[in-house]
Amino acid sequence: MEIKASDTYRCELSGGLSFEGIVSLSELYQPLITPQALVLYLTMAAEASSLKTQQSHARLFSLTGLDPIAFDQAVARLEEYMLVRVYQRRGDRNDSYIYTLNTPMSARSFISSSIYMKRYMNVMGQKQTETTVSRLQADSIATQGYQDITRAVVHRADAAAEEESGYTTFKPRYRFTSVDDTTINFDYERFIASTSALVYPVELRTQENLATIGKLATIYGLSADQMRILVSKCVNLKTMEFNSDKLRILASRTEGTQKASSDVYSLSPVSFLQAKQNGAEVTMTDKRMIEHLSMDMHFSNEVINVMLEYILSVSANRLNPRFVDMVAGEWARDGIETKEQALLQAKKSVSKNRNSTGSPIKVDMPEYIRQQQEGTLPKSRKATQETLDMVREMQNKMKD
Repeated sequence: MEIKASDTYRCELSGGLSFEGIVSLSELYQPLITPQALVLYLTMAAEASSLKTQQSHARLFSLTGLDPIAFDQAVARLEEYMLVRVYQRRGDRNDSYIYTLNTPMSARSFISSSIYMKRYMNVMGQKQTETTVSRLQADSIATQGYQDITRAVVHRADAAAEEESGYTTFKPRYRFTSVDDTTINFDYERFIASTSALVYPVELRTQENLATIGKLATIYGLSADQMRILVSKCVNLKTMEFNSDKLRILASRTEGTQKASSDVYSLSPVSFLQAKQNGAEVTMTDKRMIEHLSMDMHFSNEVINVMLEYILSVSANRLNPRFVDMVAGEWARDGIETKEQALLQAKKSVSKNRNSTGSPIKVDMPEYIRQQQEGTLPKSRKATQETLDMVREMQNKMKD
């Protein structure tokens, strides 16, 4: 449209413009509509609330710093994103316009639009898009423990074409649902809601960092409030760095607040092992081993606890790292993911250690080791302590 400075206009905005609307315009719409169009929209919104009479476009040109061509381009971008509707009435000398402004979509609705977010990512890039989504959805409700039963929506043909171009819906990076990781049992909703961005900046809330926080809390039975305190000690605000190694150390030294459960296997592995040790503190070596089973092998608490119970029962209450790795590797290859599967696997493994009559299989001490224990073996043939330990372990495994 060709607008002259002498053409008149009036602006209308029903409902007003909220702070949330301004945030949505600035954080989400602006990269798509351009800063010039954003300035024009905000100026029109101000005009709608203060001026009820017709004004010349010379006023808008002066307020926004836009010439007629740039003004027309800005209006076109606002029209494209349904932020404004334009009505024209032609006159003999000058035309009159009415600009009816629509309120912007909320951040939640905008982010839910695959079409808009595909365009947004093309402009801003993957990293900045994730940062924006994380910031704007920091107060979203976590969906852990819930099943998504949303009914599918049939899109228009023109919208489907853009959806098929490769865009994947962005989700808050702290949403770890049962679909994402069943081994994490952590109240992300409380953690995010109670943790200020000044303590744990949004930029550091990456998928990897939040997964580490949730995993460590699950292993050691730590609450969201405890993790908030620990995380605050691992953040360097000057360099904007998060020290996950330090968090591991702090978590391993913090006593969990997990309450007793009717199902002992649902306890955190550290609490479970401590109970097996009659309340004795779990050694740092065993804690590291449990971290490995959870964070590297991706076993759930229940599976780890059943595994620990099985290993302790067949190896005289010892947790030899090599034997633990052997069992963990076997269970991983067998696809053990639930407590029921783990209990069945443990039962089968115990059965393998017995002969057909049900009697324990005996493992005799090698002659040269017996001689070494008696002090009659030459030094050149002495076995290492590690060999001795492995033999004793094999013997213990075959006992009832």
